Amino acid sequence: MSKVAGLSARVELRSCALATFPPLIARSPMNDFDSPRGRFYLLTASSLATVAAALSGCDRTRTATAAPRETPVPTVTVVRARKMDVPIIRLPNGTTRALNQVTIRARVKGFLKEVHFTEGSNVKKDQLLLVIEEEPFKVKVAQAKAVLEEAEAALKKAKESRAKEVAKARVSLDETQLQLDRVEERRERNLVARKAASQDDYDQAKAKVEKSAAQVEADSASLQQAIADYDINILSAQAKIDQARADLEAAGIDLGYCRMFSPIDGRIGELQVKLGNLVGPATSMDDTTSLVSIQQLDPMGVDLRPASRYLPVITRLLKKGLEVKLRIGGQKAHPHTGKVTFVDNVIESTTSTVLVKAEVPNPDQTILPGEYVKVEVNIGEYAGGIVIPDAAVVEAQEGSRVLLVDDQNKVEVAVVKPLDVYQGLVVIESGLNEGRKVIVKGVQLVRPGQTVKTEEAELDKFTRPDSQSEVADPLDSPLMRIRGAAVGAPNAPASNKPAKGPS
Repeated sequence: MSKVAGLSARVELRSCALATFPPLIARSPMNDFDSPRGRFYLLTASSLATVAAALSGCDRTRTATAAPRETPVPTVTVVRARKMDVPIIRLPNGTTRALNQVTIRARVKGFLKEVHFTEGSNVKKDQLLLVIEEEPFKVKVAQAKAVLEEAEAALKKAKESRAKEVAKARVSLDETQLQLDRVEERRERNLVARKAASQDDYDQAKAKVEKSAAQVEADSASLQQAIADYDINILSAQAKIDQARADLEAAGIDLGYCRMFSPIDGRIGELQVKLGNLVGPATSMDDTTSLVSIQQLDPMGVDLRPASRYLPVITRLLKKGLEVKLRIGGQKAHPHTGKVTFVDNVIESTTSTVLVKAEVPNPDQTILPGEYVKVEVNIGEYAGGIVIPDAAVVEAQEGSRVLLVDDQNKVEVAVVKPLDVYQGLVVIESGLNEGRKVIVKGVQLVRPGQTVKTEEAELDKFTRPDSQSEVADPLDSPLMRIRGAAVGAPNAPASNKPAKGPS
């Protein structure tokens, strides 16, 4: 009996030694354990195997009798699907522009003498900006004043002229002389008839009458000329006054152009011409020389081009005051809400888009012209859409799926049709009912049919700023309802689809 036990122990030690120290056994005469050398190798290997078994658990009997370990039930976080009206937000690209932009140019030629602003600073309307050397223009104003005074003196002299009165007096004197000569002529005629005077005396009297008549005619013509000259001199003097006044006004305007003021409130740019340089007006239509430009930054204009299929919706909402918000640099939200002010009357044929303009308050001047932005436009709502966190949706080859937990805490799969994304929530058009528990955390730890433990979370915990990923067009959804439209009214004028939202 002891021999059998010893043989069994030797066999077990041999097996353990072979498993633990195969290199050592391989070098021993494994088929000759009865030889002294073989027994030495076997005894050495057996001793080492015994120690190794004690340290590393080579005890097969104890391992075989250990109880199997149970798989723990995984814990997942679930959220109940909720039915709610979800805004439809579109994010067309936009470009900011200044509603008012003014370029300051020199209108007179001269040397730039003064600069009254800091480049890049804000300026107010009617604020003094630049001054051109004024002295030459002040001299021109003084000269124009002198010419005006001279013209006014000439007018006064013309008005005080007595040439007309002198000519009139001469005519009166000549007419009196003519009357006397006629009386003398009649008297001589009577004397000749009575033979009291000679014919020669009568002829002389008659000649005097003709001479006086001619003198009256000549002086009358002189009187008419004097009257005409008087009027002409008055008109000429008045014209010179008008010309002098115009020259004085022009000189004053040129002097005023030496001082350049801001016509608007805004931010001023870089001064293109440095102090002391000669500046002047443009010499041709192609001359774009400017001194400085001013941009109105508040409010800020935004140009966007949404797809033309949104035109009926935008036109309808424009009458109610369509609001817009801006996202700068992709996701940074501008804190102020603007409104659409203009929708163009033509569609761009190459891109099938329509130009829309908006104005957005910019009191902090954080937006500058020429900046690319995302324009957030609320065009309506999904009426009674089922929403879940976007983390719950798993994309698979057969479509979008979500993992649900039923009343027995078992996992099941539902194939759903996502419609849109809003603030981290996915709007589900079909495949999911309100109130179902959807797994949002631990999706990778479970499989369909598996029993799980659940921790329920609130849906609001998973909301976040909108994603910019491409989504389906809302006008194709029967849930779509234009913002402000009555329930049951046509939701999508472009496709004439009726609303199917809750009443």
